Amino acid sequence: MIRAEETAMLTYSTRPLPPRAKVAYWNDIVADVFTPLQTSPLDASGFEAEAHAAPLGRLVVTNLQVDPCAVERTPGQVAQASERRFLLHLVVGGRLRMVQGGREALLSEGDLAMADTGRPYSLHHAESCRLIVLVVPHEDLKQHLPVPEDVIGVRFPGDAGLPNTTSMMLRCLWEQARNEIDPQIGSRIADSLLEMFAASWLARNGAPPADTAMSGYRRVQIKRYVEAHLRDVDLSARSVAAAFGISPRYLHMLFARERETISSYIQRRRLEQCVKQLSDPQWRRRTITEIAFSWGFNNVAHFARIFRNRYDTTPREYRNARADRSQSDPVAPTESR
Repeated sequence: MIRAEETAMLTYSTRPLPPRAKVAYWNDIVADVFTPLQTSPLDASGFEAEAHAAPLGRLVVTNLQVDPCAVERTPGQVAQASERRFLLHLVVGGRLRMVQGGREALLSEGDLAMADTGRPYSLHHAESCRLIVLVVPHEDLKQHLPVPEDVIGVRFPGDAGLPNTTSMMLRCLWEQARNEIDPQIGSRIADSLLEMFAASWLARNGAPPADTAMSGYRRVQIKRYVEAHLRDVDLSARSVAAAFGISPRYLHMLFARERETISSYIQRRRLEQCVKQLSDPQWRRRTITEIAFSWGFNNVAHFARIFRNRYDTTPREYRNARADRSQSDPVAPTESR
């Protein structure tokens, strides 16, 4: 499997290989990038396939061009798997049939469908097919869809509504990744994409979703609210709860499945925005205090302490370490930590 620490674009192609070696090589590549699958070309003598994979932290976004074939995830492969992943497929060219969990999705250009590597499934396309596929670990998808199994094998038509937005976001994510986007930024874009996909599922249901799904969607709404109000010095768990008409206790219950509390989430996102500006030469004329206060902090000593706890350095040392090496910019004003 592709490791999380990898950052460079990886490219694979069957074209340089002799015909007898192409299918075996492609199955090895698929196992490394996605999960072990069995590919059976409709014409083995002329089979060609190509993949470009860009790691984004724990996620991977890929672009595939594959000649007509049938693909199967067998029960034996599932039984031997050590890691469960979900694969969000976007058809960019051609048509694809996906079968999983008793569902069949017939996909055309722009359509989306999710497959679960924790269960057997099959793919089939009778013509050359081009796909963008986002590879998402099980635990990461659960942050957006509390019951991911609900969406497997379901066609999301990409010609209108939220699925169309999700489709465009996935295309955009691929274009950014192809241009060597920073993995952390790419992961954040992917998170937003998965939130949109989750919203597409809720909108598709029509009927009120199950409580667990509603809780997941409410967490997405709350995070969006926090992102829009990070600069507000009064932003807190209590103010967020009030904005949504819920009790602080219930807010904390909603975040019980998260890796951090709502307060920790607010603090982390503020710190990340400060770090972004401290790393940017365009912000050298702004003091560290000004940057911290612009992102909702109101106590310099408190900001310096939590900054050091998270990044193991002071804000000033962090900024200086990333200063423009050319030193061609005017000297910044004296800063306070």
